[in-house]
Amino acid sequence: MRTSWLRLSWVLLLSACATTPSPPPGGTADPLHQVRRVKVAPEVELEVLDYGGKGPALVFLPGLGSTGHVFDVLAPEFIATHHVYAFTRRGFGASSWPASGYDSATLGHDVVAALDGLGLTKATLAGHSLAGDELNWMGLNHPERVEALIFLDATDNKGEIAAFLKDSPLPPLPFTVLDGQPSREAVTALLARDLGGPFPPHEIEQAYEFDAATGAYLRYHRLPESTEQCIRGSALPDYAKLRGPVLAITDEQAFAGWVEFLSKAENVPADLRERARVFLPELRQHEAAQDALLRSLPNWKLVTLPGAGHYLWLTRHAEVVSAMRAFLAR
Repeated sequence: MRTSWLRLSWVLLLSACATTPSPPPGGTADPLHQVRRVKVAPEVELEVLDYGGKGPALVFLPGLGSTGHVFDVLAPEFIATHHVYAFTRRGFGASSWPASGYDSATLGHDVVAALDGLGLTKATLAGHSLAGDELNWMGLNHPERVEALIFLDATDNKGEIAAFLKDSPLPPLPFTVLDGQPSREAVTALLARDLGGPFPPHEIEQAYEFDAATGAYLRYHRLPESTEQCIRGSALPDYAKLRGPVLAITDEQAFAGWVEFLSKAENVPADLRERARVFLPELRQHEAAQDALLRSLPNWKLVTLPGAGHYLWLTRHAEVVSAMRAFLAR
């Protein structure tokens, strides 16, 4: 999470109310991937995308608000060496929308259960943004299930932000306003402007709802409360305790940009502005210390893509693919 959250990642933060989804039946297929549903808890199923391929398992986990389909342009790059999957988190898209279970531990348990449902004893996990919490939880609690971890702009300490927001309402945040967009094409163009590249068509279909008659944008396709619950349920990471091989690809931005915005935003309550102003120097120190720590860990490989933005594979596709292939072939 970073300065780019001010206009892209937090595009997925606030939404109008949405209805419970009617998920498609499992086993549907298209030329890109097979879609199935895997039970991970009582009355909770995850949408699983199976891109095929041969070799060890590589599983992509999306960031906050996205579905597994956001990787449709990235996942197929690895089917020559891996059997590639992507999971859609509970509360979003075609996965189940339970009222609770959005803390890091429960979301991590969902990953374990989905691996079990697919018959996978071990996998390399590649996670974007919020999914860094699930990667950290898996590495700490189930290292025997983890071949390697790939953080795609996902090492920010979201648990520290959750602590900062504790006992206060979620602040109003700048985000791309999709209300009033007349079509899927208009939504795609607006997001591409802010993200640095277009979302895959399946992601547009699964992450957003459109009027059946007019095609106009209606709302995000998710449980309305799920986003805030994910934010507030984020745990503090302990990256130094991750023992397996780790790749982290980042654009070198961080939470401090968002907190700085809160410290100055006129539409933020005065008490929160003051808390953000006081917290900002401490947060910057913590971010610098964490960066130094990650660079010192012998099992970590850090790749920096300055200016790439939060959705790295949309803006710097070739570089992300090259870094991941080199890491996976280690």
